[in-house]
Amino acid sequence: MAPWFPTALGAAFFISAHYLLLRAASGRIDDRVGALVLESSAALGITVSLAFAGRGSGDSATRAGVLFAVGSGLAVSVASVLLFTTLRRGGPVASTGTIVLGGGVALSALVAPWLFAESFTGRRVLGVALGLAAMWVLGGES
Repeated sequence: MAPWFPTALGAAFFISAHYLLLRAASGRIDDRVGALVLESSAALGITVSLAFAGRGSGDSATRAGVLFAVGSGLAVSVASVLLFTTLRRGGPVASTGTIVLGGGVALSALVAPWLFAESFTGRRVLGVALGLAAMWVLGGES
C-alpha cells in the first residue's frame, strides 16, 4: 500500500461528512453565508491543528507557494457557494458530489500531465473514463 493511501482514505471520509452536512445546511442558510461559515470553520480547524500538532513537513513557505494556496482557497470558496446553491436547488448528494469531485478529478487528471510533468498512462485514461461514466450515471439521478 502506498504511504499516502491511508491519509487519502481519511480525507475521503471527511469529504463524505462535508457533503452530508452541507446538504443538511443547504436551504437553511443563505448560500454565501453558508460558504462563509463553512470556510471560516475550516480555517479555525486548521488553526487549531497548527497550534496543537505543530508544523507538518517543516518546510518554509515560499511566495509562490502562498500565492498558489491563495488561488486554491479562492477556487474552493467559489465552489462552496456553488455547492450550497446546487444543493438548495434540490441536487441529490450522490449526483452533485460525483459531478463536483469527479469532474474536478477528471479535469485535474487531464491537465496535470502538462502542468506538472506527471505521467499520462493508460491507467489514468481508464480512471478518467470511469469517473466520467460515474458522473453520467449518477448525474442523471434527480
